[in-house]
Formats: sequence, C-alpha cells, structure tokens
Amino acid sequence: MYFDLAHFPEFQQGLFSGNGTGDTLQMLVQIRQQLSCRHITHIGHSAPAGPQQGSAPEISVLTTLPMNWVLRYSAKNYYKVDPLVQGITVSPRPADAPGTIRNLSAETGLEAQSKQFLRDCELRGLGNLFLTVDACNSYGFRGITEFTFHIETSEQTAFIDRTRKRLAAVATRLHNTLHGNRNPVLAAAVENLLTKREIDCLYWAANGKTDGEIGEILNIARWTVVTYLQNAKNKLGCSNRTSTVATALALGVIQMPVITNRFK
Repeated sequence: MYFDLAHFPEFQQGLFSGNGTGDTLQMLVQIRQQLSCRHITHIGHSAPAGPQQGSAPEISVLTTLPMNWVLRYSAKNYYKVDPLVQGITVSPRPADAPGTIRNLSAETGLEAQSKQFLRDCELRGLGNLFLTVDACNSYGFRGITEFTFHIETSEQTAFIDRTRKRLAAVATRLHNTLHGNRNPVLAAAVENLLTKREIDCLYWAANGKTDGEIGEILNIARWTVVTYLQNAKNKLGCSNRTSTVATALALGVIQMPVITNRFK
C-alpha cells in the first residue's frame, strides 16, 4: 500500500509548497477552532494517482498529525491495523453511508491490534476520542475524515450527540473542497485514453519536475518525456502543458501536487 501524504504538522505549514496549500491550512485551522479538535485526517482512494507500483492500492491522506507520529506510523506499518485506513480500503458496510459517524474508541468489533494502535495514539497525546465521518461527493467519490479529541470518558456520549451535525457538515465541506470535482467514472474513461507513461509524466509535471528531471526519474530520454506530454495534451484536447496538467488534476487522473512523502 502506498500513501500520498499532504502534511500540515500540528496545523502548521508543511514541507511542500503550492498555490492551494495556504487556503487548505486556513480551512483546517478554522475547523479546529470550530470543533476544538486535536487533529484532522482525511483519507480517500487516489485511483489512479500517477506512477503505479504493481497492484498495491494507493490512497491520498491529508493530516495535521505531528511529524514524529507520522514517522512512527510508517516505521511500525500501522496502516495494517489503522481502522481509518481499513475503512477506506475495504468495501464499505451498508451502515457507512455519507454522514455516518463511527466512534472508533468505543467500537467492540475492533481487532486487538487495532485497539492497541488507538491506545498508542492516546499515549502519544493525539487524543482519547477518535471519530470518523464518511463523505461522498456528487460523483460518488468517497472519503473519510477522522477527528481526534480529548474528552473525559463520562462526557463522550453527550459530546458526540451535541456535535454530530457539525461533524457531518464539516466532513462534507472538507471532502468537497479536496475532491468535489473527482469523478471516478470519467477519470477511468480518460485514463483508458492515456498510457501509463503519459500518466506518469503528467504526475511528475504536476509536481513541478522539468522534462529532464522526469526523464531521470522514469529512466527515459528527455525528448521521450516531451513526446508523452504532447500525446497527453492532444488526447485531452488541451492547448498547452499547463492546461493539460490542470485538466488531468481536475478529472482525478492524477492527484494534487502536495505530496511530501510516499511510503509503504
């Protein structure tokens, strides 16, 4: 499994730059102020998201979790037991309709390793209440947002009841801001028009790489990169490289270029 990680550690500017990062960070800070939450994580399928490695699934993650926790998460392969990741990588249960709120902290059906993972989260100061909210855009592209809080155990039920509507509204807003234009059906159709190499070149072009740098990454000649990007431009009916990348991003063929790390 591979993660495309857009990281705003502790609600601060991340290790990447881009036109939309300031607005995204401002939105995350506003959400924290509105809900008084500890951290926010949004997760969804990348499908497709650029260079593919075998059949391993790729998911996009936007998070405010501390850098030391992200490194610990990667080192311990916590994605294997993280209920949030499991919620997006397995077929959704009938109850997980848009707006459905799950209290991971109180779920009795979690495996022992998942419970230990949540316990580790709590011990590391990430909170003691982990709530996830399903969301879906108008094209059926699904995502899950996790909000972490520190609430006294005796007050958690009342807190959830009191904030349920706000949580659902905020999760929907966040998902639509990040993926409101994602159309999986259209993206799949467009993807079939493009070759894997064309998608790879678009992916790295969106991340600001030059033709020469893309050639080095993909181990192909610079002029081959130019040819691939020209073919993609013609297939998507665009007038230049910039509009081709923008179109691919808008259709969801490639992800937003805010990736700071990719790990198994």
